Amino acid sequence: MKTYATYLFDLDGTLTNTGPTWLTIFRDGLADFGITGLTDKVIAAHTHNWAEVTKLGVPEADLQTFIETAYARANERLPLAPMYEGAEDMLAALKKAGKTIGIFTTMDRPILEPVVDRYSFDKTFDVIIAGTDVEHRKPHPAGINAALEKLGKPATGAVYIGDKDTDILCGQNAGTDTILFYPPDHKLMYDHETLVASNPTHTIKHWRELTASL
Repeated sequence: MKTYATYLFDLDGTLTNTGPTWLTIFRDGLADFGITGLTDKVIAAHTHNWAEVTKLGVPEADLQTFIETAYARANERLPLAPMYEGAEDMLAALKKAGKTIGIFTTMDRPILEPVVDRYSFDKTFDVIIAGTDVEHRKPHPAGINAALEKLGKPATGAVYIGDKDTDILCGQNAGTDTILFYPPDHKLMYDHETLVASNPTHTIKHWRELTASL
């Protein structure tokens, strides 16, 4: 794997292991409507688009209520999600190697801030961009462009790292290289072949792989 001057990271499901948290958020939201007994696999298959929960029994008229409740639970629970094994060591290694590092996440700023506070990310990262800080969402490159502009760094020599195909497309649209983070537990949430079809520059399963590349 090649090395870069600038490393930009997604957060949710990339640096922090939020998959189990999102499953409980959806499970509790479904239970609000009396929908219980579903397996993690079934719920996971309906988490990539809010409207998918209507296929599980949530009335279309109540979809907005489901979404608002889910956001409220996310605001409480996502900050408690642990970082992936090796992530903190990897970030320390990047800093030691003199790399510029940043975050661009689709998380809304109010949800992001407790995570930043918990892990002191403001002391670790050179820039942090939330989804609500820019006009357009992924795969539009606005967030990466904003991060690079604040850093005064070009897209060439930069890489964007995330766990979804929209992350890979976002990096490509911004003109950066891309790394797909696909640890074993992501098999429940995402199909590997579908993600790889987005053509990331590299794919890693553990943060030690990135650390070893420095």
